[in-house]
Amino acid sequence: MKFKNFRGIGIGLVAIIFASSLVFIDTVAAQTNENIKWGKCRGGECGRLTVPLDDTVVGGPTISLSLSRVKARKPNKRVGALVINPGGPGAPGAAFALNFASSLPAVIRDRFDIIGFDPRGVGDSAGVDCVDDFDALYALNWAPSTDAQRTELENGFRGLAEACGKSDGQNLPYLSTRRTARDLDLIRAALGEKRLTYLGYSYGTYLGAQYADQFPQRVRALVLDGGVDPGLESDEVGIQQAAAFENSLNLFLQDCSKNSDCLFYQNGQSAVAYDALRSRIGAVPLAVKLNGERRKLNGTLFDIAISQILYEGEQGWGTLAGALAAANDGDGEELLYYSDFYTGRLGKGKYDNLSESFFAVGCADGPTTIGVEDVRKMEAAAAIAAPRLGRSIVNNALVCAYWPAPAEPSVKLSAVGADKILVIGTHDDPATPLAWAKSLTDELGNAVLVTVAGSRHTAYASGNTCVNRVVDRYLIYAKAPKPGINC
Repeated sequence: MKFKNFRGIGIGLVAIIFASSLVFIDTVAAQTNENIKWGKCRGGECGRLTVPLDDTVVGGPTISLSLSRVKARKPNKRVGALVINPGGPGAPGAAFALNFASSLPAVIRDRFDIIGFDPRGVGDSAGVDCVDDFDALYALNWAPSTDAQRTELENGFRGLAEACGKSDGQNLPYLSTRRTARDLDLIRAALGEKRLTYLGYSYGTYLGAQYADQFPQRVRALVLDGGVDPGLESDEVGIQQAAAFENSLNLFLQDCSKNSDCLFYQNGQSAVAYDALRSRIGAVPLAVKLNGERRKLNGTLFDIAISQILYEGEQGWGTLAGALAAANDGDGEELLYYSDFYTGRLGKGKYDNLSESFFAVGCADGPTTIGVEDVRKMEAAAAIAAPRLGRSIVNNALVCAYWPAPAEPSVKLSAVGADKILVIGTHDDPATPLAWAKSLTDELGNAVLVTVAGSRHTAYASGNTCVNRVVDRYLIYAKAPKPGINC
């Protein structure tokens, strides 16, 4: 996990061509803040940068981006600034960088200023804020078994989309990843960096790929960890991600069934017991008292909790076994805690804004047209590819069927003319399959893939010394390793 555990990678991966961007971006930078004014904040420094809301219009409305910085510990050995994106879409990166800097290898902390930022439409960068309470939406069945349940779910997402149109309609057309990549170049210029050094996790790999496509000559070193395949159609993204989560769950259930010490061993029938438990909770939600509130753990929140824990891979299997065993005994508190962690529930019906930003960026990225019938077909395919989790995972695409702002058209990405880019893919990553990292490497055209053994989501700065050594050297010297490394 890099920030609240990435909530997937959106609903579509598309973008818009920006003609003559290399010249125009510098012009815009000169019109805004070439130098960021930094002030002290908890964990480092914080600052803001003004950028155009619509960078195709000179002199139009602007928004202010929130940034953070942790200065290099050894200024005499400083290489430059390392900009980090934690994933999402929708994850605030400014606070993340302040907290995450200490987790980076010492050699990176010594030589780089660590820079975080909230992308447009996220966090304190004109963050989308449609509704305060998502309880009613999560009370619906995201894996509907009847026409009535499916209609209720569709109406729930329609209501959310309408609320977002009322609250943030003026900004929603301008929140695509393609535009965020252009903000990233403004940040680079404001930091005084001739070329960008960047670390992107999960969805952040898509942002990095968008940057490399638009500004190949300005790439110094890009690390794309947990690669997203930008060439996939939106339905393929959802179905393949659902299958990856299902694979991670199956790996856990198989291991638990072979290990009598596993808390959800169930006489070697962990998978059968899991299905029975999910069926019971789906039919009759489990009463839970958490933080003084009396609530219900339904099938939707059950699936969300499972996905949340799976992000940690094998390191989270003990937690998952304990939570399932407790729920099997009638105690759903732990699973509800993890679903709250994922959904950003703050208590008493209050939520953070990450979900709204996730939907806003995902729908802005496309596909350009999506209807309810398209999502129903995706749901049917996901039910085959991932019978346990698939429908709950892909049905968040429903919101885009009602979204009040158009998506941007897609373009094929490449990084022709860029220096070598480093892509990292983990063999059993639950959220971004290894096949995506392989495809991303091929599509960029000038990238090197490092594969990693394991089942957690993303690899760098997570305890794998082999990965850390390869990435550290690449970031410091901007020299990519030879192909074929497997950590």
